Amino acid sequence: MRIGQPFGQRSTQGEKQLAPRSRFFIACEGRRTEYQYFKGLMQYSSELGISPMVEMIPLRHGPNTGSNPLNIFEETVEILSQSNHYHPEIDHVSIIVDRDKQSFKEFQYEAMLALCKETGFHLCITNPCFELWLLLHYSDLSEYDHELMLENRKIGSRTQTERYLMDKLGGRYNKSRLQFNRFFRERVLIAITHAQAFPHEAEHLENQLGTGVGALILFLRNKAKQAPYHYA
Repeated sequence: MRIGQPFGQRSTQGEKQLAPRSRFFIACEGRRTEYQYFKGLMQYSSELGISPMVEMIPLRHGPNTGSNPLNIFEETVEILSQSNHYHPEIDHVSIIVDRDKQSFKEFQYEAMLALCKETGFHLCITNPCFELWLLLHYSDLSEYDHELMLENRKIGSRTQTERYLMDKLGGRYNKSRLQFNRFFRERVLIAITHAQAFPHEAEHLENQLGTGVGALILFLRNKAKQAPYHYA
């Protein structure tokens, strides 16, 4: 795993400030989609109400890292332990993973919850997959069978949720070319509103449709409203 390109730098004039600025580390399970989404989010942070005083650094895991979220957790811990940018007393870490029942077994889910609680990391789950969060930019999901969505079977090379998303995007969805500006930038607040009708805490998402991404973005927006050098 390596730290992605930082958006902003921690100040080098610490002696003139009350305290260093808090950073928000985003550890993404997906090698492409989630990283691209949060990169787009940061590029338009001011427009979306996320202060430039907030610094987010996406963590991208390497090609040999398995999709098991426990692997993502272990590599997140490893890379942060080697980083001189990470200060656990003031910084916030979110690990973003899918609730993929094929690779994320029940005992692993419980272990992940315990590990994140122990380290103070925030576990941001989307059930069944990140495409659900993307779909919420266009739908409140009332038009779909929720049990079918939770099952999220593959039809050809696409999951059921991906197919729903493709319908909304005119068949243009490409996991490796997200096009945040074109398809999602102006709909982030809509997605947050839609997501509020579903569970968002990891403890409640093991078997329920929902996502923690909207709540995470709200958290970042709320932090932007606080005094820049006071983190809680």
